[in-house]
Amino acid sequence: MSNEIKVRKYGFTLPAQAGMDDVVLDLARRWGADAFRDSDGTVLSDSITSLGYDIYSTLCLIRADQEWNRAHPEDNQQKYLYSTPQTARDVVMEIDILARYSPEQYRIDETHAYKKYWEVINRTTGEVVPVSDWDYADGIVTVRNCTRWHVYSVNFLVYQIWETTSMYNHLTNNWGDKPHQSGVDPRKQATREHLAMFLDKWLATHPDTDFVRFTSMAYQFPIITNPKHETLYQDWYGYLDCMSTQALDEFEAKKGYRLRPNDLVDDGYFNSTDRVPKKAYLDWIEFIHDFMVEWASQCVNQVHAAGKKAILFYCDHWIGTEPYKPRFQEIGYDGIIGPCINGREVRRIADVPGDLVKELRLYPYFFPVDLLDKPTFQAGGDPVADCRKYWMWIRRAMLRKMVHRIGYGGYLDLAVKFPDFIDYLEYQTKEFYGMCEHTDFTPVENAPFKVAILNAWGKDRSWGFDQSWPEGGITESLSGQPFDLMWINFDDLRNGLPDDVGVIINLGLARTSWSGGENWKDPNVVAAIRDFVDAGGGFLGILDPSACEHGGAFYQLWDILGVQKEVGLSNDCKKVIPTDVTEGHFIAEDFNGLAPALGKHVQRIYPGLESTTIIAKDSEGSVTIAANPFGRGRGVYLAGFQLGAEQNRLLQRAIWYAAGKEDQMPRRWFSANLHTEIAAYPETGKYIVINNANEPQTTVITDGNGMEHTVRLESNASRWFDFAGNELA
Repeated sequence: MSNEIKVRKYGFTLPAQAGMDDVVLDLARRWGADAFRDSDGTVLSDSITSLGYDIYSTLCLIRADQEWNRAHPEDNQQKYLYSTPQTARDVVMEIDILARYSPEQYRIDETHAYKKYWEVINRTTGEVVPVSDWDYADGIVTVRNCTRWHVYSVNFLVYQIWETTSMYNHLTNNWGDKPHQSGVDPRKQATREHLAMFLDKWLATHPDTDFVRFTSMAYQFPIITNPKHETLYQDWYGYLDCMSTQALDEFEAKKGYRLRPNDLVDDGYFNSTDRVPKKAYLDWIEFIHDFMVEWASQCVNQVHAAGKKAILFYCDHWIGTEPYKPRFQEIGYDGIIGPCINGREVRRIADVPGDLVKELRLYPYFFPVDLLDKPTFQAGGDPVADCRKYWMWIRRAMLRKMVHRIGYGGYLDLAVKFPDFIDYLEYQTKEFYGMCEHTDFTPVENAPFKVAILNAWGKDRSWGFDQSWPEGGITESLSGQPFDLMWINFDDLRNGLPDDVGVIINLGLARTSWSGGENWKDPNVVAAIRDFVDAGGGFLGILDPSACEHGGAFYQLWDILGVQKEVGLSNDCKKVIPTDVTEGHFIAEDFNGLAPALGKHVQRIYPGLESTTIIAKDSEGSVTIAANPFGRGRGVYLAGFQLGAEQNRLLQRAIWYAAGKEDQMPRRWFSANLHTEIAAYPETGKYIVINNANEPQTTVITDGNGMEHTVRLESNASRWFDFAGNELA
């Protein structure tokens, strides 16, 4: 193999499988594949790897050598768990600490000094129980000197003896007696040295491999299961599975203070990403990230020394790599791949900074069942319907920020049993290649202002959440909207906004990281936004924006939003405020004066000012859409969101209105039909009109010169034109 890897500008990765050479070649032709890959549980035959296509080889180092893992159980990865809270009925109580968890997944750490690394907490008072008042033996913690009717629980360490991804794949595919796989921790020196030697040997024995697809690196995001293998907790951004006694000790040496177990257990919330992060947890994330940058860089250097490219699969064991942090660029990856079921996940990959080849692994995965445990590639499954639904949302987001490659994963022998799916992917890949050719990866034309999404995480969690999903999907809608989006946290706000930000969006439920919690008590935060809006900016609040009970108000920016939420503390106060709905408002203009349904939404919202314009209310009289002037700027409030064509347009109009530029919205690159959208690329002189509906649609589009054209599209179809209006192939 040449040391110089050919990197095409775009392409398709096909999951091949030994023994299916003729099928693989036929599908490569039909789907336009330029690369083959293996998957967890499949291998590529020599006859496939010798065909001249690029080869992606999946490698999960922490579970690649199970012989080593079995011989070094003390190097298995660890985590803190939280025993079921238990009420004391006497002065002595016994707690079966592992009772709620899967004994196949976890083994209690009986190796290290439990009184040093564990803690028992009186959850009623929040006090840590003195170590002299409890002991551990045979899975039971015995607590003495309990206060009757107080609740107690134990934060304790376990080894993860069944690695999470292996467990998921094993159960999903009914692998039966196939051995369970464990994962090891590269922080342990002997294991780290072994993994380096293993990687060198693996690289030498895979001469046909062009791209090493790290799936992923070391630490899995947490999926905690019970004895029935049901999921108790899952957080795609959680930093639970990167724990060890060694890491705790090294953290103390580096940071100058010791983490308490409860800093990670977080009273049983496990620092869910929905929680406003505390300093100790942010320090822990940074500590793990520093280690992963150093270790992952070593792995990538080994790959490069072997004349191959290194790709990160931004899923599974991605924790610590943090693609949106600046130090990620130091690792030296050549590309990044992300699983993708919707537009939000397109943007999570497409927006990653750096000169990387960006690829989407699309769904449905070639497994018998899908993510929701419903049939896919088995009796009762309809992979074409699933694929078409996903592609509709993926396509609109990709037109706002292109990726270089797409592909699939799983078992090809399952997919070929569905010939209509094979046909559909032929259509899908051709449409993708057309998008690549006509955009040439140049910028799409967007609104003449930026939109900043404000939460407690900021850029680090770009595109990583949606509290209204699956019913809502606010960020899903935004992923395909004609706006340049950026993600900011409250420190960014304190330090000053870029001059080109036109609208700030704050969305999320009260007391969560997404709304912001007690950050809204900071006078510098509310003053910064008031100053921004007063000078002509816009503030769009969705669900519970600026929510924090303080100073006699629940929504701290009620004076901008024009609304307030009744939380039961001011029921006796007379609210003498106009409540008539304003008809024909710009935000509701597409809906004949009637705003579309928002689905499940925040209730008991009332207008807080005489100046508030009520655009819509629900059947109980609670305000669902409102607008309010503030100085030279505007506030807009949406009580909820329900993903759909009408709601996409509603959100678009709300942003334009908040920016004070509603007169510009329909003048350039606008499609009148709600079910259709348009994207234009000035550098190539081309634009596309897409139909997001399952039925044919006709629309009138306004081009860049303000000229109107009628376009008809078949169901889910797209059509390309040059700026002169000529249709392109």
